Amino acid sequence: MEKTTKKSAGIPVIICVGEHGRAVVYGRAEREPQIGVPCRLTGARMVLYWSAECGGLFGFAARGPAPGTRLTHAVESTSAIPVQTIVVSAEAARAIEEWPAHG
Repeated sequence: MEKTTKKSAGIPVIICVGEHGRAVVYGRAEREPQIGVPCRLTGARMVLYWSAECGGLFGFAARGPAPGTRLTHAVESTSAIPVQTIVVSAEAARAIEEWPAHG
């Protein structure tokens, strides 16, 4: 049985936040976020830019980052109100969590 670490606990999700949902944040939630309801993400990273090789936001959620993608450093936790939520594949979650921070 695989050990659950703080980093890998929870559901890997991307939430789009802000007035028009343009801020994109990856993190892990205790339960699937609901639109318009505040949620807490652990290990949260903001997606500054994903390259065209990702295949858009859904490709990023399915496969993870590709060369040229820019992510912030992770914060322990953050709260936000989602405008849109996307469940992230296990493969993409591993890749996102291992991707080096921009800057």
